[in-house]
Amino acid sequence: NESTCFRDEEASLEKEYRVFRALQDTPVPVPANYWYERDPSWAGEDFVIRERVEGDTNFRDLPAASQQAILDHFVEILAAQHNLDWEAMGLSFLGAPKDGPECARMVVERWERATKRELLEPQPVMTATMAWLKRNLPTEVDRIVLGQGQVGPGQVLFRDDRVVASLDWESAFIGDPMSDLAYLDFMVRPLVGDEVVEGLITRYGELSGIPIRRDNMRFYTVFQSYWAVSACLAAVNRFATGEMRKTQTLVLGMAAPRSFLRRMERIVREDAA
Repeated sequence: NESTCFRDEEASLEKEYRVFRALQDTPVPVPANYWYERDPSWAGEDFVIRERVEGDTNFRDLPAASQQAILDHFVEILAAQHNLDWEAMGLSFLGAPKDGPECARMVVERWERATKRELLEPQPVMTATMAWLKRNLPTEVDRIVLGQGQVGPGQVLFRDDRVVASLDWESAFIGDPMSDLAYLDFMVRPLVGDEVVEGLITRYGELSGIPIRRDNMRFYTVFQSYWAVSACLAAVNRFATGEMRKTQTLVLGMAAPRSFLRRMERIVREDAA
């Protein structure tokens, strides 16, 4: 599948299908997933038959009032998601950390493995950032929750200023809720500004009952930068080896990493000073 830039050993279509099925009839709106087919003789690879939901993803060009309404609704959904009983939903197969420190350690080790497997040349900033992540693993986690991994406007469909479907669950995990909150901050702050984002964070805390841990969020912001660069560099490598031939893959891989690398380098240098 040429749309897949980064192979995550723990992500699979079947895993995502099982998460979607578990989320049916919960406060998290997801399209119905009707069938998962493993037999490649039908389409050359496994596939899912899923409900088609009408909606839009073009958040960036919406008026400010619509953006605010969608984000408000999204935060309501995220708070409800983080209060789901994931064990009762049968989601322990995602890998349940036994305590707070293991939440971060599991996700960091997972992506370190994935990055080493994909990259073809040394990346000193990435190496230094991984060392920073291992030194700064959060130890205090107030609730272990079902996380989406990649959250925010780019991962949902909306219609009439309401979220109608949450789409991407291939990176779902069990762990620290501050990871999802940090990703939301990471994605929307450049679009809507500090005041809106701080209001969303406060509202999330009120709705979820989960304390906001800024140190944990900072850790996961660095981690999200690491993850983003890993995916982009993997795309470049796949283009270079001929595995993926679309020029948009090369553009994606070369255009995105610089700002993330600068962010990681700045934080690592600040903490080393």
